This record gives sequence, C-alpha cells and structure tokens, in this order.
Amino acid sequence: MRQLALTVLALVLAACATAPSAHAPAPSVPQTQEPSRAAQLLASAGGAGAASRTDIERALGAPDIERRDGAGLALTYRLESCALLLLFAADGRNEMRLAEAHPSARRAGETTPSLDQCATEAAQRRG
Repeated sequence: MRQLALTVLALVLAACATAPSAHAPAPSVPQTQEPSRAAQLLASAGGAGAASRTDIERALGAPDIERRDGAGLALTYRLESCALLLLFAADGRNEMRLAEAHPSARRAGETTPSLDQCATEAAQRRG
C-alpha cells in the first residue's frame, strides 16, 4: 500500500508541475498565527483521529482530481501556488481517513509551500 501511495504521489506531482515560464512568481499565502481549521485537519493525517473524507471536503470543497486504487483513495486540489495531494485509507469501520497530506509547488523551480500555506489557500478558494 505504501509503494502504491508513493507511486500515485509521484504521478500526481509530475502532472501538476509545468515548465518554467515568464510568469511572475505566485503570490505567497499569508501565514496566520493560529492554524486554520483546514490546516488542523491536514495535520491530523495518519493519526488516530485523522480527518475523514467528509471532513476534508467540507473544509476544502470538491477535489480537482479523484482517483481510487484498490482500497485507497487519492484527492488532488490544484490551487494557484500549490498542489495538495491527500491520500486516504479505510479505517476499522471502512470509513476513508486521511493517511498522508503532501503539498507541492505548482510550477517547476518554485519553492514548495508548507502544508499550512497550502491548506490556507485551499480553504480560501472554497470560501
């Protein structure tokens, strides 16, 4: 399952990156003092109280890409300055729970934003 997750991650990140261009750098997402609700949900990944798919979609909206592979699920959010890959696995009650959250830069050569920055941008897009 871990190998599958890493393969899906590599494919999604490769699809999100684009060739360097003359575009101005993406605007940075301001850091907040207190983590947003979305950031808290993403930080729960892999833990006993990990966010459910429903929790994530309530906070971030519908994903841009959804992929099921066996018992796993991958959701991708393509935002202005980052791409957010979320990997889910079924818990003991067969509910999809957040197992891993991976932010990445949207354009080649740009700095990868933090998970908090990407979560804030995703939550703002929904709002």
